[in-house]
Order: sequence, then C-alpha cells, then structure tokens
Amino acid sequence: MFVRRASIVAALALVASCLTLLPAYASAPAVTSSGVPLPGGIYPGSPRYESAGFYQYAPSVVQTSDTQRIIYYCANRVEYARSSGNAVAATHDHVLFNVGTRRPDGSYTWGATQVALRPRLEPGDAQYHPATPSWAAYHICDPDVVKGRFTYTTPGSGAKMYTWAMFFTGADDDDHGVDGRFNVIGVALATSPLGPWTIVADPVVDIDEPDYNAAGYGVGQPSVTSVDQQGNLLLFYSGLDCAALDAPDPSCDVADRGTAVRTLNLGDAGAPVLGERRFVTTAGLTPEPFLPNSGRFLHNASWAYDPSRASFVTSRDTGPLDGNEIQANVEIARIAGSSVWDGGGAWTVAGQITGGQSGYHWNHNSGLVRDSYGGLAFQRPLDYSGVDVYFATEPGAAGTVPPWDGYFTYRLQRATTAL
Repeated sequence: MFVRRASIVAALALVASCLTLLPAYASAPAVTSSGVPLPGGIYPGSPRYESAGFYQYAPSVVQTSDTQRIIYYCANRVEYARSSGNAVAATHDHVLFNVGTRRPDGSYTWGATQVALRPRLEPGDAQYHPATPSWAAYHICDPDVVKGRFTYTTPGSGAKMYTWAMFFTGADDDDHGVDGRFNVIGVALATSPLGPWTIVADPVVDIDEPDYNAAGYGVGQPSVTSVDQQGNLLLFYSGLDCAALDAPDPSCDVADRGTAVRTLNLGDAGAPVLGERRFVTTAGLTPEPFLPNSGRFLHNASWAYDPSRASFVTSRDTGPLDGNEIQANVEIARIAGSSVWDGGGAWTVAGQITGGQSGYHWNHNSGLVRDSYGGLAFQRPLDYSGVDVYFATEPGAAGTVPPWDGYFTYRLQRATTAL
C-alpha cells in the first residue's frame, strides 16, 4: 500500500469522500497464456505442456521496472505420473519463481525456473531440506512479496537488514498437523527479490490465532501491502470467522473462512507486532451459489492499493465450487480504503474472469500485478489505469471423485483490463 510523501491514514482521510468506483462489469478481461514455464523448462506450446505432471497456482507478481516483473507461485518439483501412482510423493508445494522481460507487444518472456522456498519434508526424502522449520514440513505455498526494511537476527549472521519479505502459508503435515498446526502464516526475508530467502523461525500468525482450527483450514493465503516503505505493513489473510460472511446468516458455521486484516510491524522480524484483528466486509460482492441466503465469501484473495482512487483492488475466488475447494471464477472488485480500517462500506465489482473467457472450467488462485510496495501496477509501477492478473486454470468437470489428481493440470493464465 504505497503512498508517497504522506501516511496512508492521512491520504485515506483526505480523499475518501471523492472516491471513484468502477461500474459493475465495466469490461471483459482479455485472457492469454501467462507464458510461464512448468518445472523442467516446459514452456506453453511445447508438446508436453498440457500433459506434464506439474501444477502451478497462487501467483504473486512484482513489477520491478517498466520492463521487468518477477512471478512467484506454488508448484511441485517431483513430476506426477499416473501410471506409477506417485500423486502423494509428487504433491509437495514449493515456491518457484521466474523473471520476466517485457516484449514490445506487452507480453513477457520468462527466464529459467528457480526455487525460492522449499518445504522441509522428512529425513530420507530426496528433497529433504532441514533449513526449513518443522511447521512448514509438508507444504510452502501462497507467496506474497513486498519491499521494505526488516531487521532479523540469527545465530550465524547476527543482526542483518533485509529489504524484501515473502509471506507464505506453511503446512506441517497433510493430516492437519501432528503438533496441533495445519496452515499457519510465515515470512522469509531477502536482500534481493531473487533471494536467497531466510525463513523467520516462528510463524507470524500461528495456532494462538483466535478461532484457530487445526482440523479445518487454519490460517493462510496471505497478501501484504506496505504502509510506509519501511517495516509497517497491512496483512490480509484467510481466517475462521463468520463475521466475514453476510450477516445475519443463520447457517453461518464457525468453519466458514473470510478475510481478516491486521496491521503488522515487521521492523524487527524476530518480534513482529500484530495489530487488532478485523474482518473485511463482503457487502457488494457476488453471492456464492453454494451458500444459502445469498451469502458471500471473501477468501483466497490478492490485494493491491490504488492511491489514485484511495481504494483497494482485490482479485478473489468466487462462483461454483467443486469438491476440492477450487472455484470457477475470479472476481475483480474495489473498495474504499477507509472501509478496510473500519470494517464497513461495500465492494464494487469490476468484472469476472470465467470459463467463457479463459476456455477452462475452473479459474482460481489469482494474483494481481503489483509494484514493489503492493501498489497496483498495470503496465509499470505507479500505473493505476488497469488490472493485470495471473490465475490458475483447470479443465476438469465438476464433481470429480477421488482419487482426484486434476490439480496436476493447473496452469497459469493472464488477464488484463483497463479500469
């Protein structure tokens, strides 16, 4: 959340009264392939691209200059082969990344795939990585990258200043946590957006989170924007509170998850200071067909700040739900920045990415292109004229029954639309 020469609170107070909102469904996003390769250098258009046993989803995209962007995303590194039945061994989320260079037509050519973060796994596994904490033994996913100034002290290097933070969801076990954890939120630090990354020893949001349920989702799907280009951040994440659904809703269940928001001072990353937890309203979002009483569900969302309109833009999962908790559509919406602070207000929907545009049944797990501090970046940093979003697709039909391996067909697409 990047505002030059003024604090974000002051900026919101000054311009909230003249906030410009998008008309509903202002334009249909143009969808193309992301161009991002699968592990092993398998690029879109190559013979193995559609059938290779790799998945990619949950992107975080940082526009570092007018001509360069970096995409971080979830992916596996051991290829799945249906004939060998190695789905379990192949299903460990890592954070991979590629550096993109802008072509004259606005598309990007992507360099080699690199590893940013890897799960710990178990001793004896060929991918065992003991430098990763045990609370991220099984998966590391949902990266979100932001620039700032963060100090962290380790026994090996002492106190060190870092300028990049990568927030992520860490899972310690696929059976909802052998130590009472399942999903928690961690952070890794680096002096360059290319790494190497140092994972802070303890989670930022852990099992002491109110309403934490290790038998459910836990907490995760972080998205972070900077308040002051230093250590002060806004942290959005999926939580466990019915307040995030339309109220009153008599069917509201404590397992329903919505988006929580906290201030976070990460200046001393070894002792992060979290502010009071609040939940973001769902008013104005498209109702979910799987919730009664036209309920709305704000989760799995990417956030960016637009100082030109003093508002936040989000891309979020919505629409029909399959049995494995992915949804059919990605919705782009905007809300006044002041509403994030007070929990009120209402969203204005800008449009949706659906199968009609992408050609895929499922469209989900999106990431807005942002500048280094979490501001909206359409063609370049400080460009608030449109939305550029990457998202995952999956071609399967609804109701696929286990053993369900459709996630190995997740592929990243890209959509752009002017605001």
